[in-house]
Amino acid sequence: MMTDTQPTLVIGHRNPDTDAIAAALGYAFVLDTIGPDHYVAGRAVGEINAQAAFVLARFGLSAPDLVTDVEPHLGDLAERLETVTQDQPLSAAALLMGKPSYSYVPVVDAQGKALGMLSPADLFGVIADGLTSDTSGANVLAQAMSQKLAQPVETALSGDPLMFSADQSVHDVINQVLRADQVEFLIVDSEGRYVGVCRKWALLTPPRRRVVLVDHNEPAQAVSGLENAELVEVLDHHRLGNLPTTLPMRFLADPVGSTSTLVTERALEAGVTLPAPIAGVLLGGIMSDTLVFRSPTTTPRDQKAARTLAVLAGLAPADQPEKIESAIQEFGQAVLAAGAGLGARTAHELVRTDLKAYEANGNTAQISQVEVANFDELPARLADLQMALNHLCADEKLALALFTVTDVVRGDSRIIASGQPRIIAALPFKTLQDGTLDAPGVVSRKKQLLPPVLEALAQG
Repeated sequence: MMTDTQPTLVIGHRNPDTDAIAAALGYAFVLDTIGPDHYVAGRAVGEINAQAAFVLARFGLSAPDLVTDVEPHLGDLAERLETVTQDQPLSAAALLMGKPSYSYVPVVDAQGKALGMLSPADLFGVIADGLTSDTSGANVLAQAMSQKLAQPVETALSGDPLMFSADQSVHDVINQVLRADQVEFLIVDSEGRYVGVCRKWALLTPPRRRVVLVDHNEPAQAVSGLENAELVEVLDHHRLGNLPTTLPMRFLADPVGSTSTLVTERALEAGVTLPAPIAGVLLGGIMSDTLVFRSPTTTPRDQKAARTLAVLAGLAPADQPEKIESAIQEFGQAVLAAGAGLGARTAHELVRTDLKAYEANGNTAQISQVEVANFDELPARLADLQMALNHLCADEKLALALFTVTDVVRGDSRIIASGQPRIIAALPFKTLQDGTLDAPGVVSRKKQLLPPVLEALAQG
């Protein structure tokens, strides 16, 4: 059953990139160390890209657990009451029903599969039958009652019990439950095994999952069900597009190159020593988002944080600045190489990896980005990438979908576009003969590409 002691979730955006994964792991560690509450890292839906997988493997860490939504689920509300099996005597159920929490008694089979709920009416029906038997004398009546209560529980079960899966959200079942006569109902797992009992009143005020967002603050990019959770903090380095909240919270959106930089600064401010693996993945987050300091979003704070993390990660000794810089560059190039290239991934995978959604003027755009060492491999993939992007645009009913191929060596990008022609035409990029948009000098999605995209959406 969900309680106030359930850990607070620290989670990045959908289709997580290296910085989103690193920031979730790092900030959960920092907050958990500071206390007094307990924090755990999670990851939103979307495949972990090759670059993030490389960084995690390099430092021996597992990816945060997948979190598909933060809605309250029936399993969170289930109270695991003691059960009786179908072949136990009714007297065993009667003893349970006499306890304060047992107005109904859950009934299972020998394998733990839920069969139903024995109600007071079911039990009284058996007792009443004993009372109306053709008996005379107290001893005979007692004997008749004893025989009735010795019957198997299954003989008294009646009706079809209200039964739900532990994975179902409260939102999905609340109307059905409120219309039902039952005030308690069974919760089962995917195999039909008993999980617990949920009471109708518990659905009216379900506990809300506490959530900390990192590396984003926009509803379109957030884990599903955030509107039904308690958002307690945001740590980000992007533009504001945040959800309204009912309570005040800590909110920091600071214009640095990486959320991993902000996590590192928070750790230092709090006096938290980051373990080598955590420091390593945070360094990977900075290297990824700043393109090893070549992105225009890079700040001196990112470089300072990277030097600190390189030492904590054991990549170089603290008293040798030249080795620190060399180690950062070497590791950074390895990070970029791990994520670079169109490789053997399908076009469908490519256009939906590292995908972010934005809204303006009622129009929605989604932008994905991949890094390459050069544009040589693009022509052979262009047709299938364009088709996959067209499917994405149609499936998500987008006004605009962009797939950005960034040459991390030259610092230029080529953009494949799909969507409303007038919005594409409003983008300030020249259309090349192959149909792609030429974006010289553009490497940052948030600082260089997003502003003209939002302007084009607003005009559309």
